[in-house]
Amino acid sequence: MHRLLTLVAKLPLSFLQLFGAFIGELVFWLAPGYRRRTRANLCAAGYTHKSIFARVGRNAGRQAMESIWVWYRPVETVLKHVHADEKAEKLIGDAMRSGRPIVFMTPHVGCFEVLPVWLAGTLYKETGRRITILYRPPRKKILRAVVGDARQAPGIEAVPTTLIGVKRIIRSLREGNTFGALPDQVPSKGEGVWASFFGRPAYTMTLPVKVAHQFDAIRIFAWGVRGDDGWKVEAEEWTDPLTGDIHEDALAMNRMIERIIRRMPEQYAWSYNRYKRPRGAPPPEEGAHR
Repeated sequence: MHRLLTLVAKLPLSFLQLFGAFIGELVFWLAPGYRRRTRANLCAAGYTHKSIFARVGRNAGRQAMESIWVWYRPVETVLKHVHADEKAEKLIGDAMRSGRPIVFMTPHVGCFEVLPVWLAGTLYKETGRRITILYRPPRKKILRAVVGDARQAPGIEAVPTTLIGVKRIIRSLREGNTFGALPDQVPSKGEGVWASFFGRPAYTMTLPVKVAHQFDAIRIFAWGVRGDDGWKVEAEEWTDPLTGDIHEDALAMNRMIERIIRRMPEQYAWSYNRYKRPRGAPPPEEGAHR
């Protein structure tokens, strides 16, 4: 599998984006379950115009092919296709140089794989502060090593969504490093709470807000906006005070994610089963939709 993906990654990024768009739209129209979930999630968020459906499908395909390219190309090559806007560069740069704990939150928007690579290739070299990222190991055994190994690089430590992974995150922050997570990823039972997401109860990850509260960390939402042949890093600091109430803080986090998605809805992963109830998780609490 590694050999095959390495060969795929040798293709030009522009070609992979074009090919991914074709495959993404094809899958959208040929996979009824995938299409129904994507459309249902879009409509629930207020996006009912048919024109956005195919655009979302195309971007999902682009994301899949881009990820392979980002994982298997040298960091120096990837960085040639990434630039940060002035606000993001200053915000993230100042935070990294401050020495304070940082929690980076990157929703499933644009190319979310590119942010840790950009950090590792730029500010890690300057500050020596690596980013520890949380990822969910795929169910298929053949993909587990691929996804985990591909995300490892100088300045990046990828840890699974397990107790061992969480302990590694805490240790890394105590050592002066940073933590990055996909805050809209559905957690396993006992690792989340029900909170509104686009008006529907969604089982929401609590680790980012718990860690941020524990370490009084700088909280930064950052993402990679997709362009024709690369990405632009954008960022926003989440400055609203954390209350310590895990339900209130999870809801506030979801509100921030919604705001970011509405800036570029066609680049969000609407096919993701965000509203599923994980096995063993309690049913939504009354009022979780508010």
